[in-house]
Amino acid sequence: MKRFAFAAAALVLGLAACEEPTTFEPHTTVSISPFMGHPVLGDPAAPVTLVEYASTTCGHCKAFHAEVFPELKSRYIDTGKVKLQFMMMPTQPVGLALAGESIARCAGEDRYFEVIETLFEKQDALFEAGNNPRKLQQELRAIGAEVGLDKDEVGTCMDSEAIVELVRAGVQAAPAEITGTPSFVIDGQKLELETFDDLWAALDAGAAGATAPVEPAAPAHQ
Repeated sequence: MKRFAFAAAALVLGLAACEEPTTFEPHTTVSISPFMGHPVLGDPAAPVTLVEYASTTCGHCKAFHAEVFPELKSRYIDTGKVKLQFMMMPTQPVGLALAGESIARCAGEDRYFEVIETLFEKQDALFEAGNNPRKLQQELRAIGAEVGLDKDEVGTCMDSEAIVELVRAGVQAAPAEITGTPSFVIDGQKLELETFDDLWAALDAGAAGATAPVEPAAPAHQ
């Protein structure tokens, strides 16, 4: 049976932005209005909330989104059983993870997950471009352009200290049990997953529990 592969190393929690290489093309700082709420995919009224702690620079997270997420979405999210809350937990290279999160948030609430999926799909290309700052900048600008952001907006988003602080606060607020990515939580309980079937079973149990009829209270004895 196919098994989950989880990162064994502890999360990198240092969120200092990388120094900008001098070979980056300069941009003009412009006004931006990033989405600063909790990214949620699915029906807000869905009975089960699955929280995913992940990073777009995590190889195991990329594998999950390529191999498992489509089924998760079709079976549970699109059917209104589950809503997914995505929590960014930056892994190395942290600067790239933060850059991607910044673009996703500047894309807006409605297109946040579109950017996240694009970042996973282009993870290898972004890593390869990492040795060439100008090429990496072009790759990130192209991702931003797909959701309507121009180069100045992308640059301003990546410079945003407010977004960095928002991510930092999310990392600090994460349960102590979150020590690797991806990790999943339902109703405050971290899931210990060995196989994909374990995830489906946990979601089915959560949905069944949320929709179970409430037994009427026994009448009080007089």
